[in-house]
Amino acid sequence: MKKILHVAETIKGGVATVIRTISASPDDETSNYELIYLVPKDQKQELHGIDGGQIRTFERSGRNALSMLRFAWRLMQVMLKEKPDVVHLHSTFSGVIGRCVCLLLRPWRSPKVIYCPHAFSFLMEGSPAKRKLYSLIERLLQNVTDRIICVSRYELDKAAAFGIDRKRMTLIYNGIPPKDEVPKAAGAEPIRLLFVGRLDYQKGFDVLLKAFAEVRRTDLKLTVVGSAVNEDAAAPPPMEGVEYLPWVTPAEVHALYRQADALIVPSRWEGFAMVPLEGMSMGVPVIASDCTSLPELVTHGVSGYIFPAGDHQALADRLMRIHRPGLTALGLESRRIVRERFSAELMIRQTYDVYCAPTC
Repeated sequence: MKKILHVAETIKGGVATVIRTISASPDDETSNYELIYLVPKDQKQELHGIDGGQIRTFERSGRNALSMLRFAWRLMQVMLKEKPDVVHLHSTFSGVIGRCVCLLLRPWRSPKVIYCPHAFSFLMEGSPAKRKLYSLIERLLQNVTDRIICVSRYELDKAAAFGIDRKRMTLIYNGIPPKDEVPKAAGAEPIRLLFVGRLDYQKGFDVLLKAFAEVRRTDLKLTVVGSAVNEDAAAPPPMEGVEYLPWVTPAEVHALYRQADALIVPSRWEGFAMVPLEGMSMGVPVIASDCTSLPELVTHGVSGYIFPAGDHQALADRLMRIHRPGLTALGLESRRIVRERFSAELMIRQTYDVYCAPTC
């Protein structure tokens, strides 16, 4: 039996979805694997559906020095006690600290080290100096990494351009289980638009609000689900035709997908976003920016529409031209694309192949 340790410094959002998805081993191979997890104590509930006896936790009060030390110390304890065959590190902070811990423990433990950044830090917007520093750290730590999982072709190609060895990288798209088909309501109801995510700069929420404010259509209704990351962030402004909801349960989000005619994803950068994948799996077309990996998921005029990242006027122009029959056709194609190219079954199989492959 192969023991796999999933490690995350924080799991809010898409990371938790990915971990839950790959917690299901390939068909008929459940007895071949034992899975354990190390996550923040206050985020343990994000791994709903996973036996609590498999989950180890550490105290995290934020992204600060004390929390990072607690994370590193707890990881050392878990590795020495559990003796995992594979350590799967999720996201960049886990990748940096986790690989340093693995290096320190090499005289006693030498598991295979798998790292998935879920978007390299040096690919995000920031100063050239910061991006250069982040890429230097990643280039150094790749030498203690058996395999780096990239979640998009964009990410893999850009990482190679920054000096990450292509031979260490594997492309595995995020996947999602199939969803039951539910017919959309017809008639003269408003066209229902949906945004799900953090109300921050990365996600382009400001672009969406500017665009919606310029669209003079009373038949468009926008539902916004999420909140800002910064505690002192101003509340989003009230706007006619816009409904704001806090973070809701997965079941409630799925209900909103079923009601939506289109999903808006105006991000400035992404690793490989789960929100559009979830929407498309339920027959919701996506109106997305052309940032990073999104054009690999959304094909303009086929499964949705693409507009230039940060360009609120281009988004407004698109919203002025949408109509329900066209969105319905795009939604049907979206569902087909997800089932063929972005299934959970394919993602799981490819991930476990990495666990079992010879080391670099």
